[in-house]
Amino acid sequence: MVTVAEGTAPAFGHVSPGPAASGRPMQNTTRHLCAAVYLNRAVCALVIDEYLRDEHRAVVPSFGFDLDPVIRHALRARRLRISRDVLLALAWTLLLALAPGIAVSVGWALVSPAIAARIRWRSLAWPWRVVTAGALTLPFVYALLAPVLTTAAMTSSDAEEPVHWNIQRLWTVFQVQHPLATLALAFLCFALIYFGHLALLFWTLSRELAPGAHGPGPRVFSPRVEVLLERIRAAQLGNVTLYSGDNPFVGAGPVWSGLTRAWSIVLELDRPGGGPLDGESGGDPLSMESPGRPDPMTMHRRVQESVRAMRDEWPPSPDGTPPDRGSWLPPNERVTGLNTGWHVVAPGLCEQWERPVGASDPRPFRGHPLIDGAARLPYSLAGDEAVDALVRHPQGAVRCFQRITVGAQSQPVLRRDGGPLAPAADRDQTLTTFVYLAVEGRMLYGQFVATVLPPVRSEFRVVDLLSAWSVPVLLGQAVRVGWRGFAEAVLLPVPRTVAAAWGMAGGALAAASGGDPTARTVRDYGSRLSVRELVADTDVDDFLQATDVDKYAKLIERRVNEALLDYLGTECGVDVSAFREQAGTLLNQGVIMTGGRVDGQISVAGSGSRVRQAQGVNP
Repeated sequence: MVTVAEGTAPAFGHVSPGPAASGRPMQNTTRHLCAAVYLNRAVCALVIDEYLRDEHRAVVPSFGFDLDPVIRHALRARRLRISRDVLLALAWTLLLALAPGIAVSVGWALVSPAIAARIRWRSLAWPWRVVTAGALTLPFVYALLAPVLTTAAMTSSDAEEPVHWNIQRLWTVFQVQHPLATLALAFLCFALIYFGHLALLFWTLSRELAPGAHGPGPRVFSPRVEVLLERIRAAQLGNVTLYSGDNPFVGAGPVWSGLTRAWSIVLELDRPGGGPLDGESGGDPLSMESPGRPDPMTMHRRVQESVRAMRDEWPPSPDGTPPDRGSWLPPNERVTGLNTGWHVVAPGLCEQWERPVGASDPRPFRGHPLIDGAARLPYSLAGDEAVDALVRHPQGAVRCFQRITVGAQSQPVLRRDGGPLAPAADRDQTLTTFVYLAVEGRMLYGQFVATVLPPVRSEFRVVDLLSAWSVPVLLGQAVRVGWRGFAEAVLLPVPRTVAAAWGMAGGALAAASGGDPTARTVRDYGSRLSVRELVADTDVDDFLQATDVDKYAKLIERRVNEALLDYLGTECGVDVSAFREQAGTLLNQGVIMTGGRVDGQISVAGSGSRVRQAQGVNP
């Protein structure tokens, strides 16, 4: 349950921490995110850096997944990578001791495939592909043949010497007498360590992250991390977002994506509407004596009631009594994955020096309204008092949106007799709409932003298949998935081990010497990323997912606009003809299909730029 903890400010508070989720199966998205930290080094490093390095950083609200197991698995994935890199470093040390010349040749031979794995070959024209492949192949072949060519002359003279088993003799055997066998043995040893680690990952994923797996995940050995996980587990259920960057809706999808829909409407609130019979206009709707003066908070409530009626059994009524049974919404017509709430946002770079409340209010104010000075942490929950004040003060630095989310879980298909025909499925994409209403300057400004969180990338959904694989298939998949990163991993175990140790030491040092963040004049508390966005695909998978996104966005658009029109025109007596004209233009546009994508004509995507994420498996 989301509650305000005792002892906090009345307007903002912290979500009460609850127990770790261990008694129920993990959601599909949670399992996929846990798999991502094993299969991609960059994702694992970013998760640990975002949530564990700075204990004072805000947490993005999580919808449809749990961060706690993801962070636990990220820590174990890092431990497994460090173990693999240490074994590779020991293998390099042994090779350097027994056959230093061959060790150098192996190192040079791995440079070319490591570079080749980084090149985007499909973006190159065929002539450039040939030239680049030749430039990388020649050094590779030379590095492999160099030990054979340079030691051939030494073999005959060394063969007549008496046998004395020491380091010099071992060096002669491995490097001079059997260079090809030593070369093959070195590559075999490296391959066993690298692909054995990947096979162990797949085996772990098949046991602990298969469909139906339970949380919370691996054990954490640091008391400091346990405390952080308790806070993160609670804060992810809040409604406050402090963001670093340019996206106030971080966690709901990239706001500059081509999938985003955004539009705005303005209306004069001091223009009275005509009477229903004689057409004569009434008094000023904004007059303080007017019983139906437009109120932004009431607008939000009307929107909320209208949208919730798409999901609930019966439309909400003032006294809470249900209507006749015949007017109830059948289960198959309810949008069961729809949820509403508040989304309070502010830039994460917080000013904390003492300053006046406003230009005309000299009272001193120190700190930041969204930072708990006693706990030295960002607040995660805005209460009713805070929401009401933020909605009525649209020019403040802290903004309040109404958030409407349609989740990925579909409905089961039932026969007329109630028997199951098709089970519910996880569509794995989420539509989130944000409604902003500002009453200022005798005007209404309404903004509607619909963001889409595409499905998790397919390489991270492999956990749905692993439990059905036999051992040979699992080993084959380990080779198929990991061959691209083999050369780089074998070539760089020491730098990676040092970097991991440095990062762990840096995180512990930062936690111990961070001091009091509230004592700084300016401090960045903002969330920098969302794990769900980090592993999301760049687009929806297929046409049906695209039409689902378009369908629910348009349904919500219609409910929002009609709720505002009914309230302003009927209850407040405002002339809504301009609003209705704008809404009709926006909502009645057709659908354009261009380049295999489906977009409404009213889609606004800023500069139209795309967000590119690191692709592929990189264990």
